[in-house]
Amino acid sequence: MTSPAPHESSAPLADILRTRREEILARFVEEVRRIDLPPDELSSPTLVDHLPLFLDEIVERLDFAKRASMTGELAGASSTARQHGAQRGAVGYDLSALVREYGVLRHCVLETVREAGGRPTTDEFDIFAQCVTVGISEAAEAYTNFRNAQLDEEKERMRFLIEAGDALSSSLDYRSTLSRVTSLLVPRLADWCAVHIDGTPPAEMPIAHVEPAKVSVLREIYERFPLPSDAAYGYPQVRRTGNAQLVEALPDGFIERYVSDAEHLALLRQVAARSWMTVPLRVQGTMFGALTLAYTDSGRVYGEAELALVTELARRMAGAIDKARLYEHSQNERSRVEAATRAKDEFVAMVSHELRTPLNAILGWVRLIRGGKLTEEKRDHAFEVIERNAIAQNQLVSDLLDISKIVTGKLRINLAQVDLANVIDMAIEGVRPAAEAKRITVTADLDRTAAVLRGDGDRLQQVIWNLLSNAVKFTPKGGSVFVHMRRVSSELEVEVRDTGEGIQESFLPYVFESFRQSDSTSARQHGGLGIGLSIARHILELHGGSIRVTSDGPGKGASFVVRLPVSALVSRTLGVPRVPATTEEEPRASALPVSLEGVRVLLVDDEADARELVAYVLESCGGEVRTAASVAEALVELDAFAPDVVISDIGMPQEDGYALVRRMRTWPAEDRRSIPAIALTAFARSSDRTRALVEGFNLHLAKPVEPMALVRAVEELLGRR
Repeated sequence: MTSPAPHESSAPLADILRTRREEILARFVEEVRRIDLPPDELSSPTLVDHLPLFLDEIVERLDFAKRASMTGELAGASSTARQHGAQRGAVGYDLSALVREYGVLRHCVLETVREAGGRPTTDEFDIFAQCVTVGISEAAEAYTNFRNAQLDEEKERMRFLIEAGDALSSSLDYRSTLSRVTSLLVPRLADWCAVHIDGTPPAEMPIAHVEPAKVSVLREIYERFPLPSDAAYGYPQVRRTGNAQLVEALPDGFIERYVSDAEHLALLRQVAARSWMTVPLRVQGTMFGALTLAYTDSGRVYGEAELALVTELARRMAGAIDKARLYEHSQNERSRVEAATRAKDEFVAMVSHELRTPLNAILGWVRLIRGGKLTEEKRDHAFEVIERNAIAQNQLVSDLLDISKIVTGKLRINLAQVDLANVIDMAIEGVRPAAEAKRITVTADLDRTAAVLRGDGDRLQQVIWNLLSNAVKFTPKGGSVFVHMRRVSSELEVEVRDTGEGIQESFLPYVFESFRQSDSTSARQHGGLGIGLSIARHILELHGGSIRVTSDGPGKGASFVVRLPVSALVSRTLGVPRVPATTEEEPRASALPVSLEGVRVLLVDDEADARELVAYVLESCGGEVRTAASVAEALVELDAFAPDVVISDIGMPQEDGYALVRRMRTWPAEDRRSIPAIALTAFARSSDRTRALVEGFNLHLAKPVEPMALVRAVEELLGRR
């Protein structure tokens, strides 16, 4: 078959492509958008891309063929088409759209030629068709290669994230986990990297470098030359803004602008980054650190793809760190709870021991008395032992209540002018019997000319008594206890020093902690709960004072020094009670001198022994007593007996003492509503006292109560004193 005769061209195809190229390209952009070939929001320059160069290649081939009179197969390939194919892959084209747009380009060229009145020759048309065909092939191959490279990169990223995920889940110790991750990042994605965690000092920061020797250089930079919080780059910038920072290429002279001295510059040049990124670590919107990666001499640079990968890694790292920290916190809490449980068990055992010890003496002597075989002298001794151990139990309960008040912040002091020398005298007399029993000498050296201050006398006496009783307890027979008081500037200083067992240096920091004892074993030589010194310190702190302890070690005694501020407003002459150091004992119930003759008392308590004891005390003073074991019984007696005063317990079954006093205060008869009422209860906290008064009681007395104190309370309440 012969080829058709060539047509003469009024305007060669090459000239039309040269002169009307912009029109062709504009027509191309309009057409591909009309048929929705490109992804959304691509600009015209992006759509045109390498097509002008592709048209130039076609013109070059047409000119060359004309000069050489070529009509055969077009040789060579189109590098421009390859670049175009790769570009289309990068901007999100699919392959079919790429192929179709070459057809659109062919159509736009032919339409422009037709409108220009051109009639391409057969050779021109063949060369143009071959160029378009080769362009499609080359672009499609380059597109496919680009996509395959993207897939390989994506596979590598997924492989990396899988390895990182394995490292992150390999341990619940986030410190060792971070060390594994940094080893994974270097050199794969960085020449060096560092993990910033809020609250973690530079010495503990996870840092990795392709040259392990330079890890110490990085750590020294972070330790000695930290970036200021307002720095415009690095971790401070990311911490402040919450956004990742990517520096693809470090500007010239950047390092020199931010160094503090020559030594700093020398260190930075050893690890100088050429490209870096810092990505935040956050959980549920809260940032707690960041990940910094840097390239140095490897020549690599970071881009958006690497930033996206590291951002995903940082997200996973943050979750793993958060879980590990939560686990660590839960383990610490578990250990704390277990320790608290053990401490509670030990405390209960200790309290049980300390309560049972005096109780054993009380019960033992009571049984001997009931046996009726004791001599009169032994009976008197038995009563003294019982009384002494009952007082010890009462002191133990009081100390426990004080600790409860300290924990809840409810321990209060009543300030008045106090002669501290007098307080010390009374405390010394309180411990003198125990000291004499061990032949311990107690020596006092008190500056009485400057001993007045504002304070709570009872509480201060409690502090001094506690220090003295400890000194006597821990000093062997024949030892000595010294008490010194002097004025030091605007403070009064009291020192209690002994020649006793001393304190180990390792235990000194814990002396004033509650329930801490240097020997807490079951074989310990000395009893006690270990709370007296804790109470003493708190009382002194409420006074604005302090206490410290020193000891040269076991067997060398101990010295406790108390300091209390002296107010400039204290009067040295007015209102300072100076009572004898030795006071007479309270009269016992068996010899109560006060008369309650004619006083009618309704006593309400569910405990039979308690009712019997209180009734006996009141009747011994001439009172007429009716008893009730419950609120219901009390209401019956209240109506029939018409008492002058009601004494009621608080804690009772079914209805408590509060219910009784409320019923009394709403009684129909006026004379019953106004009967004075005393709450006699083992609920002895300040809040219990306040509630009793609010509910309607006139007075609150804590069990155990001295018989004389109860009788006087009744007498005062009735206005008979």
